[in-house]
Amino acid sequence: MRARRQVTVAVFVVALVGIAAIASPDGPSFSYGTMQSSCAPWDGPAVEMRLTTQPAECKRVSEPYISVAIWRGLPIHEGQVVKLGAGSDAGSAARCVKEGDCKLAQSATIVFDKYHGRSDAAGHYELLFKNGETVKGTFAVKWCEERVVCG
Repeated sequence: MRARRQVTVAVFVVALVGIAAIASPDGPSFSYGTMQSSCAPWDGPAVEMRLTTQPAECKRVSEPYISVAIWRGLPIHEGQVVKLGAGSDAGSAARCVKEGDCKLAQSATIVFDKYHGRSDAAGHYELLFKNGETVKGTFAVKWCEERVVCG
């Protein structure tokens, strides 16, 4: 009976540790950031978001960061869901260690729960990478006014 109790306790502890490992975040939370006008690959209008782990400033983004470029479905509106990935020509998403050192996401979903045009936005995101890794979280970004000329 005593051995059975020890086994039961050991199984319970292993299960509890497993649940805690699943519940805890693996990496940094990209909850802050900036948003600004940008250009699509064909020189059309686009919007770029850079999500950071610390409060961000215009023209200065801390590293690492998540870069999201949206080319289709503009202008963005509250409640909009943007899906990026294979077969989509709506934009791109990547996780960047530093400028120029980015890993493109295989797919991404960006949801704008709140959007106040050219002021701020908030929502949530999920990026899936080729190796099966998923990065997800919530964000609150501020608009950075930049003069952008495409074409």
